[in-house]
Amino acid sequence: MRLFHGKQKGVLYLLEWGVVILFVCFFIIKWFDYTQYHFSADAAFEEKQDLNYSGPSKKVEKVDVDDRVFYLNTFNDQFSVGILKKDFGLLWKYENSFYSIERVDEEAITYLHDGYMKNNDVYSIYLVGVVNNPAIKKIRLQLKGEKTLAYPIRDNGMFAFFIEDNHVGYDNWEKLSGVDKNGKVVYEKAI
Repeated sequence: MRLFHGKQKGVLYLLEWGVVILFVCFFIIKWFDYTQYHFSADAAFEEKQDLNYSGPSKKVEKVDVDDRVFYLNTFNDQFSVGILKKDFGLLWKYENSFYSIERVDEEAITYLHDGYMKNNDVYSIYLVGVVNNPAIKKIRLQLKGEKTLAYPIRDNGMFAFFIEDNHVGYDNWEKLSGVDKNGKVVYEKAI
């Protein structure tokens, strides 16, 4: 005696697979919640904003650098940065917490830098800031060995440098310079 005939067996087969797919989707969703991965950098940023204890920042500029996105923000009188990293080719996750620094209008440039070493040989370091002197139109970061990185300043005055290298650590940074529209150095500070 056969319990199921053609159509009944197909419906049961589809029902079983439907339950399996629902369980897989449930575990994937829970994994995304646990790991805080998102399909877009903006979604990951917004979720982190919701969890930020001091309140949401105002997103001023979004800077794409390789497989990372820097969100340059303001909150009250502070400048902050959020860094998101792309993993697995399509998922975004926060690489840092919100780093912030009080903007000091009396200083030509307010900046902060941080970083870490991964796999004991690759440095991931960044320097971000905001220009308070309107005469400064470009920021230059001088590294040892005559290498210089430049960043043009937009209306919001914010800038971001990111370096991922196995030879460039904090000890390889020499100075930060601010240049006016004529190329004249109007600010310089050893780092």
